Amino acid sequence: MDVTESIRRRRFHRSFTDEPVDEEALAQLVWAAGRAPMGGNELVRRIVVVADPAVMRTVRQVTPSFLANAPAVLVICTDLERAEASMGIQGRDVLSLVDAGAAAENVALAAVALGLATCFVRSSNDVALQEVLGLPSGVRPDILIAVGHPAATPSPAMKNPPAVVYRDRFGSAWSPPTASSEPRKTVPVRGGTDGPTPFETALYLVASARDCLDEPLIYGPFRMIEGVSRMLEGQASDGFLTEMKAAIDREKYSVMADRASFARWLDDLLRDFAAEAGRRNAPAFKPAAPAIDGEKR
Repeated sequence: MDVTESIRRRRFHRSFTDEPVDEEALAQLVWAAGRAPMGGNELVRRIVVVADPAVMRTVRQVTPSFLANAPAVLVICTDLERAEASMGIQGRDVLSLVDAGAAAENVALAAVALGLATCFVRSSNDVALQEVLGLPSGVRPDILIAVGHPAATPSPAMKNPPAVVYRDRFGSAWSPPTASSEPRKTVPVRGGTDGPTPFETALYLVASARDCLDEPLIYGPFRMIEGVSRMLEGQASDGFLTEMKAAIDREKYSVMADRASFARWLDDLLRDFAAEAGRRNAPAFKPAAPAIDGEKR
């Protein structure tokens, strides 16, 4: 099923049949949840799949807002200690919840494609759920996703109010384009073909400095190395800097996947710059010309 069709058909259900959800379908829903993004690419998400009738009955009893008669539930959780250690307070309190919501929506859309129905539940008693599901004290249940086969007479559909959308600035009305609309003209987001202006680079660095106070610690090195990349735009006459910018742009996102590898790459990059500093401080130094046809200097 096309994802657009899944989005169109997705709705929350509060009435299910007694038919159990088979293990293969549950596995596909777990796979969908696992495909959702995680801040810093850190494995802080934990998922508890509940389908045992006795456990389901207890979950409903300790979760007053769990009104559905669903035969199964996926509980999306966060390992708080690991989230804080890897991404700081913001990662623990904000990013992890964003990630949990992304995982839940993946499950909801996958369920539509599988002919299943879902409903999100958040108003739960965390202490009671930790007891019922055996969750460690440092694992927070974020979202419960009721899963089952939709009843023949589903719960009434909620009206979807139109989203309040503005264009470019809050309060500025946005009109969706029509088929006959001319393409919107775009403007460069940076300072032209010669790279960003000093003001743009300074603004990026100031904003990054402020963000680093609240963001996961690993974002700091990424923002700094991205700042170097921006500073090096338009330095085509310097062969060394041209080569270093290409290397930075090629490797900078690896911080999200492999921190140890990123650290080793930064060490190598620093050695290259240190060696180049020695060459440039030599009395007879002449800047290297840019490489031709992608050849290494």
